[in-house]
Amino acid sequence: MNRFIGKVLLLSTLVAISHFFNTMLAQDLSGSYNANDYSYNNESNMENILIILDSSYSMKDKIDGRQKIEIAKDVIIRVLEQIPVNVRIGLRIYGHKSGILGLRSCRASELKVPIGHNNKKNIADQLFTLKPEGWTPITYSIKQALENDFIGVSGKKRIILVTDGMETCDGSPCEYVLSIVRQNIDIKIDVIGFDIDEPEAIAQLKCTSLATKGKFYSASTAAELFKKLRNSINAKKEVQGKVILH
Repeated sequence: MNRFIGKVLLLSTLVAISHFFNTMLAQDLSGSYNANDYSYNNESNMENILIILDSSYSMKDKIDGRQKIEIAKDVIIRVLEQIPVNVRIGLRIYGHKSGILGLRSCRASELKVPIGHNNKKNIADQLFTLKPEGWTPITYSIKQALENDFIGVSGKKRIILVTDGMETCDGSPCEYVLSIVRQNIDIKIDVIGFDIDEPEAIAQLKCTSLATKGKFYSASTAAELFKKLRNSINAKKEVQGKVILH
């Protein structure tokens, strides 16, 4: 009888311990347990990526018979099918409006899809209607992203800028990014230079990325753009490049 009672107590204890650990996994306040794929998602492990896409007039230029803007839209949609489960993503565009004096063009930057989960269709819908029109307000776009798009978003923050040229409005993205680094603002910026060969543009965009410990990629074809954007979204290695702050 005592042996039987002992077995019952042991079984009850094992059940209680199992229930305790399952409860801790499922109800931890800092994350959530996914019973379908046995993954544990903590907010600190989440990454928030904002794609900033160039829709300036030069994106009408063609590569292998296709406009660069059409190549970029197609590549983004394809890459979105492969984003990791711990990534939230959004879309900002610039250069999609034009103006006679340039003022309208230099403020033509708009958050089309806020950063979040399960918004691939929303991003695809916004890309479908996009047409290249104006100038290249990179600095203004990055500033708008930092002041508005990431507000209230927890986890790691990163911008992926896809552009075919350097700043054509007021300011320099390199100088602006250096100023936010001095303020210890936590953001990484990856830049994908699409069909760029001007040394001045490359230098400016490299500075914009490396100053934040981001990466600079160069792409000249649709296949290269797909590879570089996919690598950027899945990037985990530390960047070796450095920008000296004065």
